Amino acid sequence: MATVDAEPVEVGNLVAGELRTDGDVVEVSNPGRLDEPAGTYRSATPQLVDEAAGAARAAQRRWAAIAPRERVPVLETIAARIEANVDRLGRILAAEAGIPIAQATAEAIGAAGAFRNSAEMLVDVMRAEEIEVATGGRIRVGRRPIGLVACIVPWNAPLGLAAQKLAPAIATGNGVLLKPSPLAPLAVTTLATVVAGELPAGLVNIVNGGGDVGAALIDHPLVRKVSFTGGGATARAIMSSAAQTLKKVHFELGGNDPAIVLDDADLGLSAQRIVASAFRRAGQICYAVKRVYVPETRYAAFAERLDHEIAAIAVGDSFDPRTTMGPLSSRAQLDFVVGLADRARESGREVRVGGVALDAEGWDNGHFLKPAWVPDAAPDDELVGTEQFGPLLPVVRYRTIDEVIGLANDSEYGLGSSIWTSDPERALSVAERIESGVTFVNNHVLSRAGFRHIPFGGLKQSGMGWENSPAGLEEYLEFHSIDLHPIDPNGEGKR
Repeated sequence: MATVDAEPVEVGNLVAGELRTDGDVVEVSNPGRLDEPAGTYRSATPQLVDEAAGAARAAQRRWAAIAPRERVPVLETIAARIEANVDRLGRILAAEAGIPIAQATAEAIGAAGAFRNSAEMLVDVMRAEEIEVATGGRIRVGRRPIGLVACIVPWNAPLGLAAQKLAPAIATGNGVLLKPSPLAPLAVTTLATVVAGELPAGLVNIVNGGGDVGAALIDHPLVRKVSFTGGGATARAIMSSAAQTLKKVHFELGGNDPAIVLDDADLGLSAQRIVASAFRRAGQICYAVKRVYVPETRYAAFAERLDHEIAAIAVGDSFDPRTTMGPLSSRAQLDFVVGLADRARESGREVRVGGVALDAEGWDNGHFLKPAWVPDAAPDDELVGTEQFGPLLPVVRYRTIDEVIGLANDSEYGLGSSIWTSDPERALSVAERIESGVTFVNNHVLSRAGFRHIPFGGLKQSGMGWENSPAGLEEYLEFHSIDLHPIDPNGEGKR
């Protein structure tokens, strides 16, 4: 078994402040070392979910009674505790998800940042608005927590995405039932256990498992909101089930992010950063670049630079310091991307493969795939219209700005997008016409300030609701208003 600090990674469920090790043992694959499992988890049952929900509801009432300003130092302590564990969390994540160790560790650091950001914003977000009425009355518009929230996180960036739900939900006074993905439960369970250790017992509960556990969470009568990151089909099923009890839902779903290279762009910088986004984590990021549009007049020059950048990608094991791209998460995802490439070839497209395999002998012992791009893809190609979620990038020629904006917006998704130009004013003009939750300029990743200030979410089939920024905290709050009517000396009310 793969080890972290020479110890096997075994996680259970955390219910009512108690680590539970009952339940079936399920092995977690290491996608880069198929003969060395990353560890095991214990599968919860619907009965355990029910026990966790009761504990969370009781703890939540006590936690919500604490003033927001008094929760702030607790959040800061949690952030410090996560920072003290980033090396351990990074190693666990690298083993179970195949993410290069440096990137996995950076994700753990980012998880701490989510708690620090929530701590900084909390008091302002929850401050009530007081309105004095001319006739002597008073109106108070306040915010209160929803209650009990079910948070369901995926496998591709599990630490960061878990923290983006846990931090604002806890900060605003809610109780949490957290379900990690069965493909990557080890690091998330470890993170959430660290978080829970600084909070009242039962406020944060962790239940591992598959669809039956997820269904038990969604259907539970004490759960008032479901926050889910993942695929559209699952989101629709959650919405249908949640409708039976009028639960609130919050979805961060897929994307098919366009990168629009304008004719005045720095092609070297553009190619470098587009490749960094498109092939980061083997392309398995919801808001990675998924399709690129390049003007005909600069297509050949851009293609040359793209070839150069992709050729330098080093594909290998997550613990090899030379690795810049690890394996895909599963055999199913590998087969899906290979199928897209095969069908592109069958349709007459060139699939131009690059990158370097660091360990040819160990290649078949993991879900490894070299990065590739498809020159002269057509706007209606399957690969252009599909969220490939893998290291396969189509590049399309265009002639005019109006044409490329139409092509970029011709998608069921609307998560991220990017404009590449040397003219900031031109970038703003084009960006205003793009249908997406966020548009980047000369990069395709959230900056540190972006994580703090940008409401992250998508349009159309990319989801509903927001994460990060004050809007991310507001997702876990409801309004509660007080309308105080004055009483006149004669005992009659007036307005």
